[in-house]
Amino acid sequence: MFLVSLAALMRGGGCAPTRAFEEPSGPHFSLLTYNVNYGGPGADQTIDAIARAGADVVCLQETNPAWEEWLRAKLSQTYPHMAFLHSPAAGGLAVLSRAPIAEVERVPPSAGWFPAWILRVQTAAGPVQVVNVHLRPSLSEEGKVTLGALIGTKAVRLREAEALWPRLAPGEPTILAGDLNEGNDGGAIAWLADRGLTDALPEFDRHSPTWRWSTPLLTLHARFDHVLYNDRLHCLRAQVLNQGASDHFPVISVFQLAPTR
Repeated sequence: MFLVSLAALMRGGGCAPTRAFEEPSGPHFSLLTYNVNYGGPGADQTIDAIARAGADVVCLQETNPAWEEWLRAKLSQTYPHMAFLHSPAAGGLAVLSRAPIAEVERVPPSAGWFPAWILRVQTAAGPVQVVNVHLRPSLSEEGKVTLGALIGTKAVRLREAEALWPRLAPGEPTILAGDLNEGNDGGAIAWLADRGLTDALPEFDRHSPTWRWSTPLLTLHARFDHVLYNDRLHCLRAQVLNQGASDHFPVISVFQLAPTR
């Protein structure tokens, strides 16, 4: 019963109408976010999923030195610009890009477990501030699934968002992407929405999960992976790709600059 309740709580809800995909009317770029599961099997399948998606910019979570070696060996021709931020266990981050990238700031863990990474990425639409994040999962300090952790970590993720926000440069086209470990209606996402960020995926698809985990009783599904953007950008498309061997699915979005106001 607890697992069934957990699955229900993890799902994002809502009945708002969704938008249709749009064709670009000017320079545009695509961005993929993907938690690769640093300790999971099937790295070749996961890397193949990244390659087949063909995004211009790729934000990865849970990378480590082994993942860096594999990604450089297999994708360096597609993505000549790669940057890796190594951190213990599941805390690693990476950004792959077809065009130059520049590091702005490495943000150490505040309330949560993992760092965040702010970069400036050149795109066909111009420079974009890209924030790669991995917020605190709903686990106890011992890494266990408990009801207390499910409830208590909501406040941790909110504090992580509050600590990260002042570090962002205002007025720039901005995307915050990664594994936020909460659904469409999570507290951190709602707080960021109040400050002008829009969650791209629910605009086009309210329900497809981005995470699955099999247990002896059932398979849990949730929507943990998000791409949030500000009003300097216009999202043309966002979707979940049912590919790869990770417990997460990649999420890809396409953007162009918003009309000048």
